[in-house]
Amino acid sequence: MQVAKPLVFVPALVLAFSTSALCQQPGGASAIPEQRGYVAASVGVEFEPPTRPVFSVEYGDNLHPDVQAYANFSYFENVMTRSLQDDLTATAQTLSSLTGRRIEFVGRDRGLVFAAGAKYLIPASETIRPYAGAGAGVLNIRRSIREPRLGDVTKAVLGDYGLGEVEFTGVSSTRPMAEAVLGVGVVAGETYIDIGYRYRRAFHMNERFEFSHFSAGIGLKF
Repeated sequence: MQVAKPLVFVPALVLAFSTSALCQQPGGASAIPEQRGYVAASVGVEFEPPTRPVFSVEYGDNLHPDVQAYANFSYFENVMTRSLQDDLTATAQTLSSLTGRRIEFVGRDRGLVFAAGAKYLIPASETIRPYAGAGAGVLNIRRSIREPRLGDVTKAVLGDYGLGEVEFTGVSSTRPMAEAVLGVGVVAGETYIDIGYRYRRAFHMNERFEFSHFSAGIGLKF
């Protein structure tokens, strides 16, 4: 997976939001109440093609004026890798040639992530706080494979062909993961806006399993 390309968007977003917010501060940064934490919901897209939606809820709490602890829960519509999709296509083509009937496998790996970590808030102003951080957590993958005429064939495909990056005992598996985060938080009154990028890597897979996404969120600061 290519991670470098999405990173070029973050500095530009940080600069754009910083300029906009600073222009709207008539009373200066000292007029803004100190932020102790936030809760926000966000929506984003994965960078692994094809692009797919990501939904997240995050809670943050200041440990220090420049350090913030966070807990994040994310829902991924599909984290199935391109290599596994290619394996499913190749297997379906082989079965089609053997049986003389057209077979097509449609795969989906629904992903749930819970992660917690810390962010370092780069001193800019009390309303604009670019950040960088890291965390750890778990990734749960629930796999489903369907054939248009036969319906759900997940267990049959996994049992007979052993496809996939995860050692599945059923149709679901949970693995440890780590993440790196980069973005900017903007405080506008009681509103908290978060623009960020996340790179995540899961472990104990049959092969390297990593994914990243860009998201934009809004919530309340306290």
